[in-house]
Amino acid sequence: MIVCAPDMTVEIAEKFGVQPCLIVSLSRDNLDNPEARKMWRITDIGLAAAKGGEFSLARYLTLIKRARAHWSIVPDVFGDFRATLAQWFRYAPIISRYAAPIFVAQEFYKPRVLDAVLDLRRMGLVDRVALPMRMHHDVSCSKEPRLCAERAERSLKTLCGVMGHIHLLGPGLRALRILRGTLTQCERQGTVISIDTAAYRRAPNNELKQQLGGRWMPRDSREAEIMLEAWLRQALA
Repeated sequence: MIVCAPDMTVEIAEKFGVQPCLIVSLSRDNLDNPEARKMWRITDIGLAAAKGGEFSLARYLTLIKRARAHWSIVPDVFGDFRATLAQWFRYAPIISRYAAPIFVAQEFYKPRVLDAVLDLRRMGLVDRVALPMRMHHDVSCSKEPRLCAERAERSLKTLCGVMGHIHLLGPGLRALRILRGTLTQCERQGTVISIDTAAYRRAPNNELKQQLGGRWMPRDSREAEIMLEAWLRQALA
């Protein structure tokens, strides 16, 4: 599995047997990470831009080129598959000049949408797909992690072995733990699996909060790395 995080390091990835990946977004430019060039890199416009529907293509392309990204999430429209598909046809050809584009399957849990995604694959238009796991149009996955995990599991059983690469956008700790077995099976079917997360930047348990002096949030990169390790230890156990 490839794990993408703003504070990822090669050392942390090796501890947990995952491939290291740095996620860079318009709202979090962390390319000063000294190990950035040693890891896979993925770019995203971020949830706020996807929900707001406004972003600067010029800024995003500049970010992709600066990051020398391996993959790039093509700008999507939160909770709207058809609008996101229109964005894909508009922006994917441009982005693909600089990085491998990933299509965000908004509303992937609806049968008609899943059928449409499969049609895109059959036509050779999409081989890399991202499943939103922070929020769906009708539910917050932090409040309903099991529901979001069950939706993803149903879709993964259809997409695994068909798609070349499946990326989970911002899965929470509990949802990821539910999905671990399915993701492992997906990899065995030949599909590359990656996730991104910044959820660890809020201490995942009270013990770690106490280690941080009663704070939920990190003050610096070292504390963020400690929190990432704690999150991965729980997620991948």
